[in-house]
Amino acid sequence: MGRQDETRAGLRFFGRVSASVSHEIKNVFAVINEAAGLIEDFTLMAERGMPLQPERLKSAANSIQGQIRRGDAIIKNMNAFAHSTDEDVREVNLVEGLTLAVALSTRFADMRQVKLTMGECEPVSMVVSPFDLTRLLHSSIAAALDRLEAGDTLVIGVRPEGGGASFSLSSPGKDGPLRDDESFADLARAMNASVSVNEKTGTSELLLERAGSSE
Repeated sequence: MGRQDETRAGLRFFGRVSASVSHEIKNVFAVINEAAGLIEDFTLMAERGMPLQPERLKSAANSIQGQIRRGDAIIKNMNAFAHSTDEDVREVNLVEGLTLAVALSTRFADMRQVKLTMGECEPVSMVVSPFDLTRLLHSSIAAALDRLEAGDTLVIGVRPEGGGASFSLSSPGKDGPLRDDESFADLARAMNASVSVNEKTGTSELLLERAGSSE
């Protein structure tokens, strides 16, 4: 893949994630607007002499507060994703990097009715491109989701491995959900990453080697 093609692929990924985040924020506003409308209705009813029902008013207020917390978490994730472009490479906490990639992928999993969850994670860090790491993990999750069905669960973890790190992707009762998929193969090779499957456990392993390391 040429440099121009790689830049376009990166921009498409940034746009895809941004569109997903904006859709989530729009949903937050929709719920807040609905709850605010209920509160307005209760106010009009009270002005007409009808008794207020505190529990319904409290429920609407709690809904708004819950959506504000949800919106705050979405914005924090988007902010972290946006800042992943600040530096070409830096020391990255891979557990935090995986947590961000999972958060940014949750809506895609929800659309497929697949539960996306963090599995066992061990502390590990590496000097990588934060943006490319997020893109690699997000693309890997997307490829795994394509092989799962509604009602399945995708469990993702990370651990140190041979001087680098290994990201595990598994789905109970399923064979390895991630293979050497062409949708992210070029980026994986560029980042010195490879995919293998433990046929006994049905777990896919995305091995990310440190720059300069060799097998």
